[in-house]
Amino acid sequence: MLLQRRISRCLIRVVPFLVVFYIVFSTQNGVPPDPPPKNSTRLTGETQEPFSGSLTAIVPVTRSSLPSFKDTLATLTGPSTCVTKVLVTCPEPLLAETRHAIQRAVRVASNDQQPDITLHPSPASSSSVFGTVSTLLETTDRVLVLDEDGFEGLSQRTRQSLLCPAAGNIPVGPRGVVSANHSCAIPSIQPQKAVYLLPPFTIPASLVEPADSWAAVGHVVSRSLGNKLGGLIQSFGDVDSRHCGRQLSSLDQWQTPRPPFAEMYAPSNGELGVFVFLLPSRNIMNLILPMICAMHETGHEVKVMLYSEVRASSAVWGSSTCYLQYESFGERNEEAVMLHRMQDWMEQQDQRADVVFALNELPRLAAWNDGTTLIRIPREDLQFSHWMGTLSLREWLHWNVPRIDVSVITQDRPQSLQRLLASLSRGRFFGDTVNIRLNLEQSSDIETIRIVRDYMWKHGSVFTHRRVVQGGLIPAVVESWYPHSDDEYGLLLEDDVELSPLFYVWVKLAILHYRYGEQRDSSRNLFGVSLYQQKNTELHPEGRKAFNARSLFAEHKIKNPATPYLSQVPCSWGAVYFPEHWREFHNYLANRLSEAKMEIGQNVVPDVRSNNWSRSWKKYMIELVYLRSYVMLYPNYGDFASFSTNHVEVGSHVKERPKEKQDAFRVPLIELDEVWRVLDELPGKSLPPYEALPVVNLTGFLYE
Repeated sequence: MLLQRRISRCLIRVVPFLVVFYIVFSTQNGVPPDPPPKNSTRLTGETQEPFSGSLTAIVPVTRSSLPSFKDTLATLTGPSTCVTKVLVTCPEPLLAETRHAIQRAVRVASNDQQPDITLHPSPASSSSVFGTVSTLLETTDRVLVLDEDGFEGLSQRTRQSLLCPAAGNIPVGPRGVVSANHSCAIPSIQPQKAVYLLPPFTIPASLVEPADSWAAVGHVVSRSLGNKLGGLIQSFGDVDSRHCGRQLSSLDQWQTPRPPFAEMYAPSNGELGVFVFLLPSRNIMNLILPMICAMHETGHEVKVMLYSEVRASSAVWGSSTCYLQYESFGERNEEAVMLHRMQDWMEQQDQRADVVFALNELPRLAAWNDGTTLIRIPREDLQFSHWMGTLSLREWLHWNVPRIDVSVITQDRPQSLQRLLASLSRGRFFGDTVNIRLNLEQSSDIETIRIVRDYMWKHGSVFTHRRVVQGGLIPAVVESWYPHSDDEYGLLLEDDVELSPLFYVWVKLAILHYRYGEQRDSSRNLFGVSLYQQKNTELHPEGRKAFNARSLFAEHKIKNPATPYLSQVPCSWGAVYFPEHWREFHNYLANRLSEAKMEIGQNVVPDVRSNNWSRSWKKYMIELVYLRSYVMLYPNYGDFASFSTNHVEVGSHVKERPKEKQDAFRVPLIELDEVWRVLDELPGKSLPPYEALPVVNLTGFLYE
C-alpha cells in the first residue's frame, strides 16, 4: 500500500509536467521532433515514468545553517515526500546540537511514514563532495543532494520535483552551469543541458563518486554517460531567489553576483593584466585558490596549468561564484619532457602573460625571458600568500624591483642576539633574496662573535662587519646600512628586538603599495615603515605617556579607527627606512655633528624630550623629520599586535628593566596562524590610499 501511495503521489506531480514537456519539445505544426540517435541521451526520457525506488537525501549542516536546519528537515519528513532516508552530516563540534534538532523535528513531524534519519560526523579537513557518505549510498537508488541552504529560495513546484523525482539516469535539478566558461543557467520553463549542476539536485546513486567540486561531479556524470552532459536543469521557469545569477531587470537580464573574494581582495586600480599560474597539482592550487579567485573575479585574465596533474583539464569551484578553469597534461612526465611541453604551451598562448606565478623549485623556461614578470614562491609559503590578492597590476609588475636588506646591530648581548636571529630565520620571504649585514662593536664578547660566525641564512648573503675602534651607538646604527640605489630598503634591527614571522608580509605589502603602486598612493614625505606599534609616546617634555591610536581615532570620529596611520616618530625597534631619506639623513647628520651651521647643543625641535638624548641617533632623525615634515607608516592592529617587539634589554639607553617598564614597551607578535589578520583588520581588507591615512605628530596628537 505504501508503494502504491507513493506512485500515486508521483503521478499526480509528473503528468502535468509531461504535458508541458511535450508541448515545448514539439514543432510548431504540432509534430513531435525526430527521435534522437541511439547513442545520445534522451532528455525527454527522464520524465516518462515516475520514480519508484529508494531516495536518500544528503543534508550538510554548518554553524551558520543550524538555525534553518529544522525547516529543511520539516520539508524532507513532510507528507508530500518520497524520501526514504536522510543522511545528515556535520562537523564533530556540532554533533550534539544537530542531534537535538533532529529529535525535535521527528517529534513534531506529521508524516506517519517518516524516512530514516542518521547523523554522521564530517571531517574538518575533507574537501570531497561525497567522500564522507559515498559508502553509505550503496543501498539506495537515487540521491537528493542538498547544500547548507536546503530548499531556500525554491518554489513549491520545484521542491516537489526534488522530493518525488521522475525516473531516469540523468542528474536533475533547478540550478546549474551551462557552458565551459561557467555561465549560470537562467531559470527557464524549458529543460536545459548542464555542464554540471549545483545543489539541490537528484542523481542516480550509481553516478555518485567522491569528487572535490561540483564541476568534478559533472565530469564524472559526463564520462559515465558517454556524452558531454553533466545534468539536466529543470526549474519550470519559477523565480529562484537563491539562484547563482541575479536579476537585473524585467527583461530577463542576469549577472553573476559580486564575488566575495573580489570584495576581500579588490585591486586598487582599474588596470587589468594576464596572469599565468604554473603549479604541479590541484592540491597545490587549492592552497592559493582564494588569491587566484580574487584576481579572476576582479577582471584579470587568469590561466592555470597543472603540469603534474593526472586528472584531465577541468574546472574547480573556488567559491559559490568562482568557477576556475584549469588545464593539465593529464599525465606525469619526466622533467625534461614536462618542461618542453610547458614551453610549447606558453608559446601557444594568444596573449603574452604580464605575470607568471610558479614554485621556485620549477626550472626557468626560455619563454620567461620575454619581459614577463616571473614570481617564484617556495612551496612552504603558499598557504601564507593570500595577501598577494590585494596587489594591483602595477604592484605585481614591480614585485622583483624592491630589495630589502637587513642590518643587525649588536655588541655584547648574545642571548638577545640569538633570539633576534632565530625570529629572522622563522620569517616568510616568498622567494625574495634578502641579504643580512651583522654589525659588531669592537667590544663584542666571544659568545656574540661565535653566534655571528655560526649563523646560517638561506635567503641571501651574510656580511659581517666588526669595528676595530669603539664607535658608540650613533655610528653603529647610522653606518650599519647605506643604499646603493633607490630600490634598496634597509631594515634596521638592534639586538633587543624580536620579529613576527610575518614581518616581511607587512613590509613588502606596504612598500609595493606606497612606493610602486598608483601615483596617488605615494608621497615624498613617507620615509619608512614601522614594524612596531606605538604603546607610548616618549617625547613629551614631562616624560612618557600611554598612547593608543585606536582610541585616539575613535575620539576624533575617524571612520575606521583600526586604520594604519602616519607618525612623525622614527621607530628604532624594527623599521624599514627608505633609500633617499636615509642618504639625506647621512648628509644632515654629518653637517650637524660638524657644527658648521649651528652648535651641537642647540635645539632644533621645540619642547621635545629627545633634545636631551645626546648619544642617540634618533635625536637627529627627529630633527630632520620635523624640518621636512616627514612621516613613517605604523600598523594599528588590535591589542597592539605588531610585527616586532622590544624586550627593553639593559644597554646604552636602559640601565634597569623593571616589569612596569617591560610591560610599557612589549607588544604581542602576529603569529603565522594569524596571517588572516594582516588583511582582515585593515579598512576594506586592504591598505588605504595614502591621503586617507591619519597623521600623528611627535607627541601623539592628531593633525586635523
